[in-house]
Amino acid sequence: MNSRAKDTPKARELSLAKNMANHITCAGPISCFVEPPGNGLHQVFLLRVRGCDWVGRKVLQRDQHHRWGLSSILIPAMLLGPHRQSQWGNEGVSIYFQASTEKERTEAFETALTCPDSEIHFPFAVTDDSGQEAVCPSDYWQGNESLAALLNADELHFREHCVTVLRTLLKPGDLVYDPACSTGEFIAHLATELADGRYLGTDRSTSMIEYAQQRHSASSVEFRVMEATTSTESNIRCEVLILRFLNAEVMTRRQAHCAFESLVRCVKPDGTILVFGHSPVLLALPWLAHTFALAIICSVSARTGCQELFQFYRLTVPTV
Repeated sequence: MNSRAKDTPKARELSLAKNMANHITCAGPISCFVEPPGNGLHQVFLLRVRGCDWVGRKVLQRDQHHRWGLSSILIPAMLLGPHRQSQWGNEGVSIYFQASTEKERTEAFETALTCPDSEIHFPFAVTDDSGQEAVCPSDYWQGNESLAALLNADELHFREHCVTVLRTLLKPGDLVYDPACSTGEFIAHLATELADGRYLGTDRSTSMIEYAQQRHSASSVEFRVMEATTSTESNIRCEVLILRFLNAEVMTRRQAHCAFESLVRCVKPDGTILVFGHSPVLLALPWLAHTFALAIICSVSARTGCQELFQFYRLTVPTV
C-alpha cells in the first residue's frame, strides 16, 4: 500500500515541492523532466526573457499557516532551464532543457522584471476526465464565507500591486470597473486605498452580489448583478478595467477571448486594462493587443524585495 501511495498525484506533487531534483535526469549540459500522463501538465509554464524561453513547473508552496497549496506566485526554484525540446510519449511529456544554476534561475527572474517583452505563459489547459477544458460548475460561485476565504487567500499580492500601479494613474472621478467582482473584496480594497476614484463591481451571481453588498455596505463601490459581456450594451465606460476572471478553471480559452473582445470596448481612450488571476490567464494577450491596437506596458510583476514573479498584464487603450 505504501509503495502504491507514492505514485498518487498528491504524493508526487508533495515530492516535487520538496525536491524537484529527484524528478530530473541529467546528461551533461542537457537535462530531462518527465510529466507523466494525468492532470499535472497544466502546471508547466514558459518564461520568456529577452527572446529565450525558460521552462518551469509550478509546485506546491507553504502558506503563512505552513500548509501546502498552489499559488499564483512563481519562484526561481520552479524554473528548470532554457527550453530545448519537448516530446510526447506513452510515459508522458518529456521536457528537455539546458541545465541551469540557482544563480542563473534567479537572474532570469530579475531580468524578466526589467524587460517589457517578458511573459509567463501556461500552454496546457486543465482538463476533465473527458479531455475537455475543466471549468468550475456555475453553482460553485455562490457567495459565502468559506469561498470568500479561499478566493482571498491568493489575492493579497494582486491587491497591493494594483494599488501601487493605479496610485500613479488614477485621476479624481475615474471609473474603475471589475466585471466579475465575486465577493467584492478586491474592488472594495481599491476603493478604500484610492478614495478619489469611482468604483463599480458587477457579477453574474446574484448571491455573490448580495454577499458583496452586505460585507462592504460602508464602501463607496456600487455593486450590480450583470453578465460581464453585456457591459457595453449597459453603456459602461471606464478608465480602468480589471479582468481577473479570464482564467483557467473559470472558463474556456474560447470564452475568455470572447469576453475580452466584448469588454475591451468599455474602456475609454488612453484607459488601462489590468489582467491577472488566481489561476493562469487564458488569453493570448500579445495577439489580442495587436488585434485591438493595445500597448502592453508589462506582463509580469513581483512584490518589492521578493524573488518571485506572477502574471500581471497592464495594457493601455490608444488615444483617439
